[in-house]
Amino acid sequence: MKPKIILLSGEKQFIRYIYNGLKNTFEIEAIIFEERESTDLIYKRRVKRIGIINVWGQKLFDKFIISRLLKSSIPRIHEIIKKFRLDSTRIPEEKVIQVVSINHPDTITLIQSINPDIAIVSSTRILTKRLINSIAGHFINVHSGILPEYRGYSGGYWALVNGDRKNVGSTIHFVNEKIDMGSILCQGTIDIELSDNYLTYAFLHVAKEIELLKKAIPQVIKKEFQITQNEIKYKLRYGPTIWGYVFNRFVRNIK
Repeated sequence: MKPKIILLSGEKQFIRYIYNGLKNTFEIEAIIFEERESTDLIYKRRVKRIGIINVWGQKLFDKFIISRLLKSSIPRIHEIIKKFRLDSTRIPEEKVIQVVSINHPDTITLIQSINPDIAIVSSTRILTKRLINSIAGHFINVHSGILPEYRGYSGGYWALVNGDRKNVGSTIHFVNEKIDMGSILCQGTIDIELSDNYLTYAFLHVAKEIELLKKAIPQVIKKEFQITQNEIKYKLRYGPTIWGYVFNRFVRNIK
């Protein structure tokens, strides 16, 4: 009997690549999309963790840097898509389920009714313990960074900033109720070229994550995996501030 697999996500671009990258190898039962939290709410919560000055710096980065990077990144993005055969074909409507929140009681009931063997998590809210314990199957997360060193956002970027090229990559790990703290299933590095930048890293990460999922899913189903314990000593990282990005761009040549 084929394993039941579902995808849980809060965004639609990169989950298309994951779905299309897996659909010919595994049967994907459903893709559950949750509504995105408001940006204001995300920033408000972040202020409590890193302070208002850093949050304003991140807002300025999003406003003034991202749009400029996008214009110059399109040729390289197309190159990555072609090289790794990333497929952005729309997910069939009959497989898509829209929910308010991945942690809502109705969503938990829905997931229990599907009773998946594996739920693949990408860009959602932090899962509650109630959701994680609601099924016998496993929740596994795709993370764009090497754990435990690069928890949170933009793991590949921060590894480059730190001159830590051996840890520029992606991780597949089991999910618990803490941020990027579940036991590690497998990891892989990505190769950064001179034409890459903050935006193109994400496409390299998702290509690696599809490769890793194809390795991890059979191991989880057959219970033949070997896990690496995740260490808590490494800090949680966020996106760059505008001044931090500019410094790293012109002093360290990290785009």
